[in-house]
Amino acid sequence: MPTRPKDIELQSRAIDLVSAALRHVRDAERLLRAGDAASPDQAYHLAGFGPECARKAALSARSFDQALGHDFGDLGERVLDLAAALDPVAHRYAVADYPARFPALAKWNVSCRYHRTGEHAAEAAALVAEARECVDEIVLALWMDGRWPDREDLR
Repeated sequence: MPTRPKDIELQSRAIDLVSAALRHVRDAERLLRAGDAASPDQAYHLAGFGPECARKAALSARSFDQALGHDFGDLGERVLDLAAALDPVAHRYAVADYPARFPALAKWNVSCRYHRTGEHAAEAAALVAEARECVDEIVLALWMDGRWPDREDLR
């Protein structure tokens, strides 16, 4: 196995973010399959966090991921686009132009946790599918660049 230069290896915080991204999407998929009346809403809520974590993990500057918080919104998207443009490697991971590429995810907002049960049932499957696509795309690119961590818990 080729060795990775330490300067491009994922930092500890980024490793945690990748692990969380994979977990959030996996758990959202399980909730969709559960068949419980409230499960699509919970899947919808949880799935939005996966791409958020993956996009933050792709940034080299750790200060941006903490400043963005959970609710990107329009201003957050502009900050993320700026961070990706300034970052020497983040542009590689397709973190920008997100709303055009993932329209269901672009509508997601952390405040959906306060919505009525059933409000997102019809949209949940599309959002979870986009979340899986986004997370897998970023994680695969990180792996292809040799930035994948040597940890067993990123399943």
